[in-house]
Amino acid sequence: MTFNSIQFLLFLPLVLLLFYALPRKSRWISLLVMSYVFYAGWKVEYLALLLYSTATEFFISNFIYRSKTILKKRIWLAFSLISNFGVLILFKYFHFLIGGSAWFKALANDNESFLYLQFIFEFGIPVGISFYTFQTVSYAIDVYRGRTIPERNFAKFALFVNFFPQLVAGPIERFEHLHPQLFNAPNPTFEIVKKAFRLMLYGFFLKMVIADNFGDIIAPLYLQPKDFDLYSRVIGALLFGFQIYADFFGYTLIAIGVAHLFGVKLQDNFRSPYSSYSLKEFWDRWHISLSTWFRDYIYIPLGGNKTSKGKWIFAIILTFGLSGLWHGASVTFIYWGLFHGIYYLIEQTFFPIPKGKKLSFFEKTVRWSTTFTAVMFGWILFRANQFWVFQEFGSSLGEKSLFDIKYLLLLIPVALFFASEVLFRKSRIDRYLSEKSSFVRWTFYAVFFLCILLFNSRGDMQFIYFQF
Repeated sequence: MTFNSIQFLLFLPLVLLLFYALPRKSRWISLLVMSYVFYAGWKVEYLALLLYSTATEFFISNFIYRSKTILKKRIWLAFSLISNFGVLILFKYFHFLIGGSAWFKALANDNESFLYLQFIFEFGIPVGISFYTFQTVSYAIDVYRGRTIPERNFAKFALFVNFFPQLVAGPIERFEHLHPQLFNAPNPTFEIVKKAFRLMLYGFFLKMVIADNFGDIIAPLYLQPKDFDLYSRVIGALLFGFQIYADFFGYTLIAIGVAHLFGVKLQDNFRSPYSSYSLKEFWDRWHISLSTWFRDYIYIPLGGNKTSKGKWIFAIILTFGLSGLWHGASVTFIYWGLFHGIYYLIEQTFFPIPKGKKLSFFEKTVRWSTTFTAVMFGWILFRANQFWVFQEFGSSLGEKSLFDIKYLLLLIPVALFFASEVLFRKSRIDRYLSEKSSFVRWTFYAVFFLCILLFNSRGDMQFIYFQF
């Protein structure tokens, strides 16, 4: 069940009706049950892993908290990390690591148990496994560090893990921020509904009009890049950069809006990342919940920027490499992460922006253009899936063109998209519109709604980040 499906449009009112029909103290129970129903909408079998992750983290974190010695705490934390990342590796990276190797295929052909094992781990990547794994791991580490007191009610902890608006693609929330909000929902007001509506409407516009149409346009290019001319390759790279942004930002806005209907404020995940003047700034603005997760649980424990030059370089490369691997079981994702890591090192070593310095117009232009070009180049690796696809982008040119006259009408919503990005650069759409007159607000509503009706691509096309 995706946000942009008919099923979800029927599901959400039902959940809201049930949620607010119950007494305030027991509303969270309905939210927990319906979160499981939402997740089961993909494959009921995936619930087993979700329940396993929830149960193991609940008990292990309580064991960590109750342990009297640091050694026992470390042992339990090790169990938590092995359990969480073990499941993630088996179900997301098994085929990439050994499942596709010749020796394992030979074993599978000779031994039915190996064949069955291969079938299980190629069943499909459980939706959202990378997101809820990172959310539960951060919880265990925070308990170990003494920053969080573990929840003793299993069902209440399960709701923290399974809260459906952000379950499958984030934002990756911290326990101390999300958990208290789940049990103190205010009664609905017109202001809450208005804010949620604005966020969801713009999110649907980004996903169904911009991301899905851009995805349709560039799909043939990434199947056979060598068949297309240089113009198409450049345009295709740029379109994917905006596709993935519109797709993931759209999902995040819908998630924030839906959560708001239940009295929950999720964190922002994007802040105009393509307006960044450095790669460092880009990662402060792109997929913020993941960036801060890697900063707090990988980069800083490795020493961060308060260590020797060699250790700092190692920390950067490892952090970005793992970030690439987190996105998918493919060498292109690893290369994408390493590319960002190397570029980051070069930028921070030779071209850092001194803290507090005001850039001139010329400096802003140069820094923005180089950062934007580097990010867009990296997206080619990200989208390629297989390295030969990336290699073909630099091969001899073909004659095909992505341009088709049928796409001319898309210039209308595309122009609206870029204009909106400029308008909302310093203020999210819900805050921006709250300061405008009724005429301006309803003009925005009508235009976005008409674009969704007239230019939506293929209905319930899956969100890109669901595969991660």
